[in-house]
Amino acid sequence: MKYLYVLTSSKNDTYYEQFLLSLVSLRMHHSHDEVVVLTDTKTKESLTGKRGRYEKLVSDIKPIDPPNELNQKEISRWIKTSIRHFVSGDFLFIDCDTIIAGLLDILSLQNITLGSVLDTHVLLSQHHLNDEFKKRDVALGYIRERDSDKYFNSGIIFSRDTPEAHVFFNKWHDLWIEGNSRGISADQPSFNQANYELNNIITELPGEWNCQISHNGLPYLCDAKIIHYYATSLVSFVPAYKLASPEILASIKATGEIPKAAMAMLENPKAAFESQTRIIADPVVIGAFDGSLFSKLIWLNKRHPKLFKKCDDFMSRLTKIIKKLLGKK
Repeated sequence: MKYLYVLTSSKNDTYYEQFLLSLVSLRMHHSHDEVVVLTDTKTKESLTGKRGRYEKLVSDIKPIDPPNELNQKEISRWIKTSIRHFVSGDFLFIDCDTIIAGLLDILSLQNITLGSVLDTHVLLSQHHLNDEFKKRDVALGYIRERDSDKYFNSGIIFSRDTPEAHVFFNKWHDLWIEGNSRGISADQPSFNQANYELNNIITELPGEWNCQISHNGLPYLCDAKIIHYYATSLVSFVPAYKLASPEILASIKATGEIPKAAMAMLENPKAAFESQTRIIADPVVIGAFDGSLFSKLIWLNKRHPKLFKKCDDFMSRLTKIIKKLLGKK
């Protein structure tokens, strides 16, 4: 089977370090399968010295030259949406911010053309960013009244090498280029719009194929094949998942090697969580958590902890005063 990554990185970010963790975890379960990396020429030229550890773990790395006017993020999306053009045969595309947690039985997917997991493991109507998606779809001119309530995550994609799959990727690429020209570089809106325009060609995969631990992924963690640990909508500054920690990524950047502690976590990645973590299920609490006020409080506590403490003390005193007044009534 063929596994596929897209890597665009410089020495100033940690995308390569994330990629190396994912790649090593993949090789722990699939030591002989074909692994292909698509990258841009600039990134390829930077993959030397401490950033060259990956070479012995991949079957092929293909430098690609996207349009010069694109920035690094746009280059990544340009390549990702056109991967079917550069790679032949069936493949499983894997985002770099992932850890492979077990054997990937790709043969079980051979009866579908395209496969992906629901974004945050819920239907679109239940998605915490549904309102934002609506606004973005309007800005892109997409039809919002979909005949399916499924909204897929583009972090893990299974693709057969069929004419239908090629049509899908061509459509996705064209839609992404149009959306990027309107200032929206994310690839997931165009991914789902392509699926809509092609009569829901994507088959929903079980959640364990893309266990998104930040949102609703807990029911799939036990059987997870792939752990997807990052989410752009997170407001927290410290990841609950240890293999995403800045310390581990900084160590890889400094030495070029995965530290022993991280290698030990890769042996049991489903347990690689910080000791102080909390699970929230109360809809009222989740609603507050997703609100803009909460994110502002997080920012305030991070950047101005003394001011946050004063505000928190004031609210505590005010709460006590209100309780006393209500008690008198």
